[in-house]
Amino acid sequence: MQVPLIVVDSRREVDEVKELIIIVKEYVLGLKMEIKRKELKGDPVRQQELAVYFTHCNLQMPHLRLALLNAMSVCYKAGNLNTAANLARRLLETNPTIENHAKTARQILQAAEKNMTDATQLNYDFRNPFVVCGATYVPIYRGQKDVSCPYCSSRFVLDQEGKLCTVCDLSVVGSDASGLLCSPTQIR
Repeated sequence: MQVPLIVVDSRREVDEVKELIIIVKEYVLGLKMEIKRKELKGDPVRQQELAVYFTHCNLQMPHLRLALLNAMSVCYKAGNLNTAANLARRLLETNPTIENHAKTARQILQAAEKNMTDATQLNYDFRNPFVVCGATYVPIYRGQKDVSCPYCSSRFVLDQEGKLCTVCDLSVVGSDASGLLCSPTQIR
């Protein structure tokens, strides 16, 4: 990643670089959670949580649909029908372009509506907006105190303050820093 060394001339380019960092941060966080989920063979509850949290990363629509499809299937197979139904609704709201995905979502929603319960309790409340901690992969709900990385803006639970950001590996979480400066126009 060469972004920390980039120099640009205009304010528009600065905004584009910052937008690129945020996009990359969302994908790195999501993919790290997915890798962790696949490592946890013997912990189906945590696997479901990580799959569901991945759907809350700011991804491009085709990738979000795949994350929703995966999380919906993982939760349905584990007997968390209420959560699977919520994910199916979210998937259908994206107007899936692959008809098989929409069909699967409708089938899961129909099956789940007969018994809207969850077999296991997840650390997940779809009604309460949250971001995912970049180190512990737990939700940080709106109103909870957190700290962030000054470079990539990843958010972390408070006990991660002072540690190296696990998303960008470039900055210390919670440090007082200016973040990325890539143009002389930012200094003026």
